[in-house]
Order: sequence, then C-alpha cells, then structure tokens
Amino acid sequence: MDSMAIDTFALHADKVAHVNTSPNPLDRIDRELLLALRRHPRASLTSLAKLAKVARGTVYSRLERMERTGVITGYGPEVDPVAAGYSVLAFCTLEIQQGSHDPTTQQLAQLPEVLEIHTITGDGDLLLRVVAMSNDHLHDIVQAISSVQTVERTQTQLALATTVNRPVTHVLDSTEL
Repeated sequence: MDSMAIDTFALHADKVAHVNTSPNPLDRIDRELLLALRRHPRASLTSLAKLAKVARGTVYSRLERMERTGVITGYGPEVDPVAAGYSVLAFCTLEIQQGSHDPTTQQLAQLPEVLEIHTITGDGDLLLRVVAMSNDHLHDIVQAISSVQTVERTQTQLALATTVNRPVTHVLDSTEL
C-alpha cells in the first residue's frame, strides 16, 4: 500500500467496503497495469509483468490489492448497448419521498434496464441511466419506475447521441505519473 494512502472502512448496505480516501491512491505501476489491462484485457500475468517492467509476483499482488480495495471492479466484456439491441438511452431524474433513499434504490435496482443509479444534488434526488429497445419499451420502463411507491416525480431526457464515452482509464492515462 502506498505510504501516502489513508485507508478507512465504510459501512454500505450491511457489508463492509474498503474505501481508500487518499487523493492519489494509484502509483505509476498501478496505472501502468490498469492501462495494460485496458489495452490487453486477456493478457496473462507474465505478459502484464513484461509490459509494466515489473516481476510477475508484483503484478499479482498489485492486481489482488486493487481488486480488494475496489479499484478493479470486474473483468467482464464491454458490450455496446446498440449492438445488443438497446438503441434508446435515457436519463431519468427522480424526486423521492424524504427518508426513502435506500428502499427506493433497492426497488429500482430490480429493473434490469436501469444501468446506474446516482444520488444527486440540485433538482431531483436520483439520476438513473436507462437503456431500452424502443420508445415503447422506454415508456414501459418509465411506468415501472413511476410505480415505485416512494417515487413522487420523474423527468426523462433522451440521449440523441453519445459523443464522448470514456473509461476511467482514460483519466489515468492522461494524468501525470
């Protein structure tokens, strides 16, 4: 662990999650490994070690630590929603009843088309990123969202085009090491 890192634990939804509150939790080697994984997602530990110019054991321990601390959240494939049949992308802003955040988000999380749920400031309480196969399908999804008893108001915006869609590794690649 980087000596500059300050580790804390936070309680989330009946489980303990490790949270690194350091302003810069990743060092040069961590970033190089993440970028190498982004460019070569099927690379072996030995290949990653060669790319990052470190020992195989270093790669293993760094990746294990980044998995344990939540920096790496998965290794699954990236799927293009349009190619998978979900050509409609929408953002729904919700106003919910006071004190109903957790039960509301738990119910909304049951809808498979709701890809992300963000707690927000400003107008509204929650921001949802939603995909649908058609406008009719989106209508059904918005109706399902509206039927959650603690949802008081919804406002939906359709994304006409996605002009920039960057992974977090883009920031890591552009940040000074």
